[in-house]
Amino acid sequence: MANEQHTVRSISWLEVFSCAHIFKSFKMAIHPTKIVLALAAILLTGLFGWVADRLWTAASDSNWVQKDEPWDYWKQGRAGFMDSREQWLKGRLESLRPLPGGDAIAKEKNLDDAFEKLAETYKESYDKSMAAAADAYKKAVEAAGGLPKEQKEAALEAAGKAQIDAEHNAWYDLAKNRRTLASKRGQRIFSTFVKWEMRCVTNAVRSVTRGNIVSGLSELSDIRAGKSVYPVNVSPDTGLPKASNNDQAPYGLVAWVAMMVWGLWWLVTVYPWYSLVLGLSALAVWSVLGGAICRIAALHAAREEKIPLSSAVKFGLSKAMSFFSAPLLPIVLIVVVGLLIAAGGLIGAIPYVGEWFLALLLPLALAMGAVIAFLAIGLGAGCPLMWPTIAVEGSDAFDAISRSFSYVFAKPFRYGFYWLVAAVYGTICYLFVRLFAFVTLAATHGWARWWMGLADRPTYAEGAVKLDVMWAKPTFWDFHGPAQWEAMGGSEAAASAVLGIWVYLVAAIVLAFLVTFFFSAATTIYALLRQKVDATDLDDAYVEEAEEEFPEEAPAPPAEEAPGKEESPGEESSE
Repeated sequence: MANEQHTVRSISWLEVFSCAHIFKSFKMAIHPTKIVLALAAILLTGLFGWVADRLWTAASDSNWVQKDEPWDYWKQGRAGFMDSREQWLKGRLESLRPLPGGDAIAKEKNLDDAFEKLAETYKESYDKSMAAAADAYKKAVEAAGGLPKEQKEAALEAAGKAQIDAEHNAWYDLAKNRRTLASKRGQRIFSTFVKWEMRCVTNAVRSVTRGNIVSGLSELSDIRAGKSVYPVNVSPDTGLPKASNNDQAPYGLVAWVAMMVWGLWWLVTVYPWYSLVLGLSALAVWSVLGGAICRIAALHAAREEKIPLSSAVKFGLSKAMSFFSAPLLPIVLIVVVGLLIAAGGLIGAIPYVGEWFLALLLPLALAMGAVIAFLAIGLGAGCPLMWPTIAVEGSDAFDAISRSFSYVFAKPFRYGFYWLVAAVYGTICYLFVRLFAFVTLAATHGWARWWMGLADRPTYAEGAVKLDVMWAKPTFWDFHGPAQWEAMGGSEAAASAVLGIWVYLVAAIVLAFLVTFFFSAATTIYALLRQKVDATDLDDAYVEEAEEEFPEEAPAPPAEEAPGKEESPGEESSE
């Protein structure tokens, strides 16, 4: 009937709003097995980077980098940056001259020897200042020996305060000189890269909390093109440039993601051999452990199954070559096609013939350029879907590349929307996990500090206790502040190092959660795109079938014996 009414009894919100499946990522990300795998991958990558840094800086003194080099690379362009870097490398020895004791080592030809001697000079000056403070206190005690009681107590108190002030000044000067010396020396490559990436992650999270998604892109473009009216000394970690009306214009989420990618580009283009060694070793680690995380996420999202750690690692090992080669194959193809275009350019350098060769075959070169654009965009946007493809489908690298490229180009706006939802929701989840870790560390520090104050030494800084020197009070964005090594004894310094390991382990667990959330969200987004493009159910995932166990064959029944015939004991049947 035309007037017939229908009552909607229930609504499947997950079908109406498919992006709501992304909200399952938090539950998937906090799975202990995934956290352990991500933590192991982070620690192994950090170990490889630490070793590579030491080997690289030991091999050549020119392998040190300046602070915020990625930002300088962005502002100055490659040519300007390489010139300024070369000047910085050549001027490091001369830059030591204005420092205290710098004239004494100005004639050194070896930079390592110069820095080592200057560091020894600072330590000797510190020891002399501490000895002089102790000697002055000793003389004051001797001089106050014959004074009346009240005058003696006042003199000893003044002498003790003078000694403490002298020691504090010595500690301050030593710490200041060491920091200045370290800034002149430079930073190591991996350390600079990690600091830059983590700064971008932190600022991206802050941008989402402010609801800032796309602002700052035009400012970045102007700075890159040299057209910016902003001060040239503005650095991304300060909050970003001022607009023409002097209002702050902080970068948004997209801008910080672009800066993260730029940090990787800086590493690859400025230090290609270093990035090749570090990148391949890190990719090998993450191919196994990251693949295992994706496998757990795939079965968790599709079938609500939680496989053990051993099964996940076994799957990662069995598909390691596919995980390893999936992101590399498009890069190899880009390089090959680029070399073909470069070969055409080489022929184009031939007089008279070359320019006509280039003019006539330019359409072919443009077609090759379109192939590079397709591969580059597909790789940049679809790379997060490659490993989930292998984990969900149990396929190989070629299928991962095919599906990821296909889904990105088939549903680009939906794909971007899914990641926007994941970014906002992931920021909320990350802040919650970081808050939990911060409260844990702050509570531990606060209660331990209360009782460690009973063992306070008057030589610590005013208002500080023993724990403050060994472990600075944690903040929400900095779980472990700079340690005051100059104010510690040998036992305290060793204990502070061990204490720092535990605090940084907590920070690594928070980072591991961020990694597992990314893989979980990427796996969910892959399943959603597959449903929209290929009409495949979300619960369809590859499952390794166990070998079927066949029952052992039953023995043949014995033949019936002829009537009246009986086997004698020990006689075998002829059958």
